[in-house]
Amino acid sequence: MFLFCLLCLCRQPWYYGWGFNLPRGQALLDKWNQIPDNTDILVTHCPPLGFLDWVPKKMQRVGCMELLNTVQRRVQPKVHVFGHIHEGYGMMTDGTTTFVNASACTVNFLPMNPPIVIDLPNPRTT
Repeated sequence: MFLFCLLCLCRQPWYYGWGFNLPRGQALLDKWNQIPDNTDILVTHCPPLGFLDWVPKKMQRVGCMELLNTVQRRVQPKVHVFGHIHEGYGMMTDGTTTFVNASACTVNFLPMNPPIVIDLPNPRTT
């Protein structure tokens, strides 16, 4: 069985006055520390830094460093699904985790991005 963690504490680093913002650093890390270590599928609102978080108009990455460290150093889920940065729609991997920016809308807030389907193997039973 997969352990699925939907982080209901929808938070993100400060982003141009949008909702759910927290200051970068300890405040965000305190939220990410609530993710169980054995999570297989993680769903958050914002991306981790460096993964499908590039905003060309601002010429910067806007993902969360504290989330990146939590995902890569501690949790290491099979899949991490997020959205928020519409320009980053798509999938990539670091070799351990598959990162999915599943933003349904384009940067112009038009719901045009097709769903992303991921096939996972069934866990072995003992």
